Amino acid sequence: MNLRTSKKQAAPLGLVLDGLLACVLALAVPSAWGADGDAAVQRALLQAVSQPAPVEVDARAVDTLSFRRDAAVSARVEQETIQALGRNPGQIAELEEVIGSGDMLREFDKILRRYGYDPTNLGDVLAAHLLISWEVVNDRDSRQSPDGQRAVRRQLIGPLAAVPEVAAMSDAAKQAQAERTAYLTMVSALTYQLLKQQGNREALRALSASVRQGLQGNGVDLQRVSLGDGGLVTR
Repeated sequence: MNLRTSKKQAAPLGLVLDGLLACVLALAVPSAWGADGDAAVQRALLQAVSQPAPVEVDARAVDTLSFRRDAAVSARVEQETIQALGRNPGQIAELEEVIGSGDMLREFDKILRRYGYDPTNLGDVLAAHLLISWEVVNDRDSRQSPDGQRAVRRQLIGPLAAVPEVAAMSDAAKQAQAERTAYLTMVSALTYQLLKQQGNREALRALSASVRQGLQGNGVDLQRVSLGDGGLVTR
């Protein structure tokens, strides 16, 4: 998926760069699920990448993972993210400008819609996170496989919707998880682009290792996954 760092986004990201890798791990997807759901979510992710995507996804699974946004939930997640990323008052003020303005979440929504994903569907958001994380870990561009980009959401929605703990989530819980994941994804991807522009190979390796470790916590090693027409499939 194509992410480009704007000057407005790059400035605060540069300020938080030193502490970013710890933040990526702290905000990673596994920490957002309740303890009872961790093992089931891991099984769902492993199932998703164990074989190519189905041709279609059950509409009921799509409905199960969809949610309506509540402005109060967005405001709470926004502040949680700013406090988690900001290491000092100056960084927090800069992040307030970018994240607090809503620009980062709007850009995430725009990217997802461009590729046929729905930002108000938890499965689609997690699929986008998986795909963009794969790009960061492997230094690859998923635009080389447009069919594969579209397939990843079909891989993930069915298995996730079948997890009882996920199916039982309220709209507010799905929204909060989706928006936390959106910020995590954007910070990782924008930092990746910024480091590429700077030619900072050492920091790129550290970022790749950090993002990889975050997904390994859910049982998926992105260095052992290939993107093809059927999506992201374990080699």
